[in-house]
Amino acid sequence: MARHREYKLTNAVVRVEQDVRAILARGQSTRYFEGIVLMYSLIENVLKWLVYLKVIWDKCDRLLPQREVDILKQFCNQQDFRSALNLALVTGLVGHRLFSRIERVRRERNDVIHQCYLFTHRRNRRVLRARLEKLVSVADALFRVFARLIQETGADDSYEIFRVRRSRHMLV
Repeated sequence: MARHREYKLTNAVVRVEQDVRAILARGQSTRYFEGIVLMYSLIENVLKWLVYLKVIWDKCDRLLPQREVDILKQFCNQQDFRSALNLALVTGLVGHRLFSRIERVRRERNDVIHQCYLFTHRRNRRVLRARLEKLVSVADALFRVFARLIQETGADDSYEIFRVRRSRHMLV
């Protein structure tokens, strides 16, 4: 059985953020599409992770059996972008304004990926840069949700909940 390498989610998020901000700061137009795809993935996966953390926190009035924690992880990992976003709204993780911004990103992501956006705009640096900057703005809003949730829960990087595994799923 192969072991999966574990790392802190917060470190992974910081690395992606640094990469994308470097792409923008250096004007690396040949990497704009790469940054866009990275940001779509980051937003979706962080959203799933935040929903998981929120659900666990809302159940903190009792000690959760490991089996229940595992089922919740599996449930959150199985959510698609739309379902995770709806769960974030229902649990109060995001408000309607941020929900609407992320919903636009989700629909846009489907257009970009499924309708060969790359071929339509692959040489239009302004369009790609504007799209990447918008995604960074949405991710920044999610990071503020993350910071608020950390403050509310009192969790920090020393908690095991921040450990993720490099595998098919975002959560360990």
